[in-house]
Amino acid sequence: MTIERQIQQMTRLVDDLLDVSRIRTGKLQLECERIELCHIVGQALQAVQFLMQQRSHRVTVSFPESRLWLHGDPVRLEQVFVNLLTNAAKYTDAGGEVRISVTQEGREAVLRILDTGIGIAADVLPHVFDLYLQVKSSSRNTGLGLGLPLVRSLVERHGGSVSASSAGLGCGSAFTVRLPLT
Repeated sequence: MTIERQIQQMTRLVDDLLDVSRIRTGKLQLECERIELCHIVGQALQAVQFLMQQRSHRVTVSFPESRLWLHGDPVRLEQVFVNLLTNAAKYTDAGGEVRISVTQEGREAVLRILDTGIGIAADVLPHVFDLYLQVKSSSRNTGLGLGLPLVRSLVERHGGSVSASSAGLGCGSAFTVRLPLT
């Protein structure tokens, strides 16, 4: 099981590197179709469920009663949400909480992921989506700094936006993705 997870992590890393290269060279193609947002978020949750369970996170999910339809690439949007949920799990201590909510605000679908994790320092927050940003942390593997820039690029290619907020170190963080509804 450990080897399988490590292979999956390495595969995601290589895929992220290739995707960043495709985006920078303008070769990343979206395969858009009509999709239901909560279904894609549910698939992303399933993909990170083991990690959340392994760290004993309390996960709460709030979906709207009505379906929210988008025109988007289901694989790429799932990639966005898996990345954000993986970060929430990775930077939240065991027993912490991760909250996911999907709402509609006007003509936009809004996904929020809030965690009780280590938070983001005020000086880092404006740069959190910069390529290759690595936050110094003695207790956590911070990765290569590819995930959040990839998230931003994919969300923007879907006509949306992504933002991060945190009250500072030790205060958790929140990521908000806004996507246009069809």
